[in-house]
Amino acid sequence: MTNHRLLPPAGASKIAVNGRTYDPSVGAQDVPDFDSTHLQANGWSFLATSGATATRPNSPVGAYPQVVGARHWDTTVGHIVTWDGKNWRDEGGTIR
Repeated sequence: MTNHRLLPPAGASKIAVNGRTYDPSVGAQDVPDFDSTHLQANGWSFLATSGATATRPNSPVGAYPQVVGARHWDTTVGHIVTWDGKNWRDEGGTIR
């Protein structure tokens, strides 16, 4: 299972998906990929895959390939990181 970092739409109400309730007032949230599809159909925006440093995409093939521009919300370092083809970098350009 892969988690997704989603941003709720402005003015949205709480929504229940697969027995879990998501509260948009919390802001961006990490959700299981199988809930993500339903939330996106209800206006939530996909930001990146999410999880610990060890779960960053690490293969050039697959559902979430490690290609230039791939993004991952790294819960270990608390930043979104982007693959530049050689390193994962945070928003300020620091290698993470």
